[in-house]
Amino acid sequence: VGSRTAGSVAWLMASRLMARGIDFITLVVLARTLSPADFGLISVAMTLIFIVEAVSELPISQSLVRLDTIGRSHLDTAFTIGLIRGGLLASVFAIAAFPFSWIYQDARLVPLILFLALSPITRGLQSPAMVQFARRIDFRRDLIIEIVSKLCGFSLATVLAVTTHSYWAIAAGTVATPIVAMVQSYLFAPFRPRIGLRRWRSFAGFLGWASVAQALGALSWQSDKLILGRLIGKADLGHFSMAADLSSVPEQVLVAPAMRPLMAGFVTMRESRDRMANAYLRISQTLLTIAAPAMTGMSLVAAQAVPVVLGAHWVSAVPLLQWLALAPIFVVWVSPLDPMAMAMDRTSLFFRQRIVEVAIKIPLLLTLISAYGMAGAVIGRLATNLILMVVTMGYVRQLTGLGIVRQLVGPWRVIVATLVM
Repeated sequence: VGSRTAGSVAWLMASRLMARGIDFITLVVLARTLSPADFGLISVAMTLIFIVEAVSELPISQSLVRLDTIGRSHLDTAFTIGLIRGGLLASVFAIAAFPFSWIYQDARLVPLILFLALSPITRGLQSPAMVQFARRIDFRRDLIIEIVSKLCGFSLATVLAVTTHSYWAIAAGTVATPIVAMVQSYLFAPFRPRIGLRRWRSFAGFLGWASVAQALGALSWQSDKLILGRLIGKADLGHFSMAADLSSVPEQVLVAPAMRPLMAGFVTMRESRDRMANAYLRISQTLLTIAAPAMTGMSLVAAQAVPVVLGAHWVSAVPLLQWLALAPIFVVWVSPLDPMAMAMDRTSLFFRQRIVEVAIKIPLLLTLISAYGMAGAVIGRLATNLILMVVTMGYVRQLTGLGIVRQLVGPWRVIVATLVM
């Protein structure tokens, strides 16, 4: 199991590394073709998309992975849930687009939001039969799907950016990627869906806690951009969004791909608390060993890299990136909790975790941003991530018995090496 899980993590990391490489090339092309104000406009529109999508996100694939057996009726139910979600998303975006554009005083947001809504709707309609590969801890097809879809999105966005110099290039690439991914999922895992909710009880409890937690997490995740969008100009928001997006790259490339195979691996050992504890500690240290140097390196070379890669008009993003790049280190430290809690069917922990996060982050951001602007948003993100790391360690102790001090000093070699770096 350990060998298969490690192999799958390697496949998904390679997939995400290549995909983010394509994203980075796309970002460079767009940053040199479009203006910070264009990125700021897209950032405002995508904030609503991200929040609504995250609020409605249903971990259907994870729900299927944890079942002992999967029948045709389970797959039909999974597809039907995704279809219902898509219809609800379309209605929410149609209703929210006009008041959202009024709040931010920009009529261009209405068509942008309605078009970008196709992205989350499409993502929820991929073939549920792909879960069979996940249950076997085999994610090689995911690599092909991600790379091909990213290349198609990159090609479309680049052509439109060079020929039109319009912010619609970003929107077109954003929507094209999940559409191509959806088509590929049915090629790799053919499935003719039937509408029905016969097995909805198999999903209800798991999805309930996860959905509420994701709603709170979405609010917290985009809160800094929402608050900044009301207080600063589009160009300044574009600089902050660029720095925030770049700072998340190491986590998305090196950590996020590991979560799905890790959950499948944790499922095989959920009967033994000691095995879970030892596995959690090893995984946490391994992820930090990989991610912490990348995040620290991004912070240290930001002043040299940003002007060269993105252009002189993005220099204002440098001090933001230098500090935002360090914030995800605290998240990575406790990131194995999510797949472990899902494997143990303890998703109620997510709800408690998000309640604490929202209660701490939003008041802190409101205070700091009102006083210090973008610098306050950076300070707020760093402080929130540090506090939440300690809180999450308390939840890990509840599940596995690992003490907080042991979790803190476990990766001491990584801490020392990163400080030297």
